[in-house]
Amino acid sequence: MAEYTLDLHNHTPLIPGDYRGRLDTTPAEIVRAALDAGIDVLGVTDHFSAAYAPRIVQAADDVWREEGRRLHIIPGAEIKIRRDGDEAHLIALFAAGSAERRLSALLAVLGLPDPAAPLEGLPALSVSYDPLVAARAIDTLGGLCIVGHADRTFGEYRLSESPLVGELMASPHVSAIEMIDHACLGTLPGGSDVACVQSSDAHAPGEMGRRTTRLSMSEPTLEGLRDALKRARRPRVQARTAGDAAAVIR
Repeated sequence: MAEYTLDLHNHTPLIPGDYRGRLDTTPAEIVRAALDAGIDVLGVTDHFSAAYAPRIVQAADDVWREEGRRLHIIPGAEIKIRRDGDEAHLIALFAAGSAERRLSALLAVLGLPDPAAPLEGLPALSVSYDPLVAARAIDTLGGLCIVGHADRTFGEYRLSESPLVGELMASPHVSAIEMIDHACLGTLPGGSDVACVQSSDAHAPGEMGRRTTRLSMSEPTLEGLRDALKRARRPRVQARTAGDAAAVIR
């Protein structure tokens, strides 16, 4: 198996109000910025939409053909779900070529149209639903579910401090939990060996690669990622250096 550097949670200019880079940033510029940051596998995960992903996939193919540098794309979306007083951001990843169709099916399960809202409204959109059932739906649709930035603070709320995070970590339909700071691993409940990853949650090309994960994979695809995360276990995850360093999963 080869080792790959992954950054699985990134946003694009699709939603202008949610993007901190130049609004005329091209897909090829995003691909080259990811490669320059040392990323091998990039997740494209706008809020409730996979509409931009085909452009990134095409740009990655073009850059590979023209420059000989290969960026592998795993498209998906960030889905914000509320249950009672909790809020979970689920990163739903799908295979390239079917992501838009499968995400549309997921939105239907959640009771949402496709598109789920006007572009400018997507970052603020949230749906009242059981995140455990949503994770199962993602899995059933052939996708891969990661609990996004569980230790991010929203006012006084942080998912990693809620009992819900333990339920999600115990779910067979959740493949990983994403942490901004691996020093927060100690705040997570015990009894679960779900893999932990780090991602940039980038909203501009210059932010990609600020948090990455090194992962041994049979192939840099969705299925390769799924298999690798099944082999990964939380006690064997460690930060290489302090702060925004990459997590190493073997």
